[in-house]
Amino acid sequence: QGKLFPGSKALLALADDLREIRTICWCGKKATMVVRLDGQGKIIEDGEQIVIGGEDRYVSLCRKHWSSREAGTVAKA
Repeated sequence: QGKLFPGSKALLALADDLREIRTICWCGKKATMVVRLDGQGKIIEDGEQIVIGGEDRYVSLCRKHWSSREAGTVAKA
């Protein structure tokens, strides 16, 4: 959805230092967005914002692939 989690927003407001953890999209570009995939690898766009456990996975995407909703081919862990 492109919005900060409430906890992340609060931590950013209090932080003295910010260090980026770099992630890469499946296309090789810098990933700045995250999506949740269901058990079949399809992007979940509704439902709970945070889900722990189950078959869902979180995948990092570049802005282009986040906007076009292309999760690419992701190997099952």
